[in-house]
Amino acid sequence: MKRIRILKFFRLSLFSLLVLFLCGSIGQAMDLPDVIDKTNCSHYKDMLIPAMYRAIERGDYSITPGKLNFKYKHTDGFLAASAKNEGKYDVTPEGDLIDKSTGKYPENVYGYPFPNLDIKDPKAGIKIILNFNFQRYRFMGSREYVHLMWIDKKGEERSLLGLDQRLYMNGRPPGQEIKNSEKFLSFEFRRVLEPMSGRGTNTMTWFYMDARDNTSYAYVPAIRRIRQTPTTSRSDPYMGSDSWMDTNFMWFGKDNTMKWSYVGEKTILVSFTSPDMLPVQELPDGRITKVFPYTGSHPIFGYQDPKWKGVSWAPLNITYVPRKVWIVEQMPKDPYYNWGLHVNYVDQETYTIWYKEVYEKSGEFRTWITTLLHYSESPSGKNNTGDFDTQLYTDEKVRHTTALCRSASSESFLYMPASMLGPRFFSVDNFLMLSK
Repeated sequence: MKRIRILKFFRLSLFSLLVLFLCGSIGQAMDLPDVIDKTNCSHYKDMLIPAMYRAIERGDYSITPGKLNFKYKHTDGFLAASAKNEGKYDVTPEGDLIDKSTGKYPENVYGYPFPNLDIKDPKAGIKIILNFNFQRYRFMGSREYVHLMWIDKKGEERSLLGLDQRLYMNGRPPGQEIKNSEKFLSFEFRRVLEPMSGRGTNTMTWFYMDARDNTSYAYVPAIRRIRQTPTTSRSDPYMGSDSWMDTNFMWFGKDNTMKWSYVGEKTILVSFTSPDMLPVQELPDGRITKVFPYTGSHPIFGYQDPKWKGVSWAPLNITYVPRKVWIVEQMPKDPYYNWGLHVNYVDQETYTIWYKEVYEKSGEFRTWITTLLHYSESPSGKNNTGDFDTQLYTDEKVRHTTALCRSASSESFLYMPASMLGPRFFSVDNFLMLSK
């Protein structure tokens, strides 16, 4: 009996040592250095998307891992509403959301339409993107000033100031629904304010819930006329930049124009412009103000620091933290779309898209897009999760970047009610009046 007890103790001790060893190994693997640069990036390759790894490896970037002093999340109310949607919705073979009880696109869905995602589902890819869409639709309406910067190897080449306004007709919180007989999904109106040479070059898009193609308009100051543009024009370079309109928020196109595929998951380092929560004010009508952790119109870039040795467009003073993501590929169905494969890295908890890698139709890698953001919260708990501060579009073929930066303004808001921004604002007559 004594011998048996000794053997059991010995086996238990070995098991305990094994557990401690494994836990220690995992803990050590998750320990991150103060800086990841070309001297040590090979040790952290699994935590970097391929485009970011290549950028660090050749010395373009170095990144600083850190910790957040807040939880990046959606509100309890949004998550509770999401849970009630379980089992209500499905996706057609074409990629459209439908209500199982009616077979039609639902009039209004507040919360994730697919709160308990099964990654083994053949439709997992499109369902992830629909969750991404509806977490953003909860903003109802938004207005923000945008500073678009062209950055070459030396620094800022030129820039423009724009005003973007959006209205979401679906995904609205209870009590904020809008009558919608024409089945609009959302509206987008983008204005160019500066420089004067570009002022008035405006675009407007109507998105529909059903299979209809988006309706897109452009105002051309040179001819003082509105023209209707094809759906694929949203894949054209915006104002000659490295960006295009379908990649606002990383994806702002029509879902059924793409084939979506879930291909895997991993933990990667993602970018926050501040490690702290930035409180915001809430107005009596429910709007929340917008603040940013940087002064001026954009974050600090490499060309602004004389000591910086990397590329001029590398963002500085950014906190990188690990987040679990799903990897979702999208492939355009339309042969006239300007791009080929897109690879999206989607946050598993909030459905934020942190990075996008884009290939040409030939299959050659071309552009990668990074989301930089912070977390804000109002006294009532409304937050900006899913919004962004800056999107960086880096064209690796021509070695050039466009930075789409949000800037502080007393006229910028999220959660705009219909009384402040409604469907009439997006009429053709109003578009023409504001463009002249």
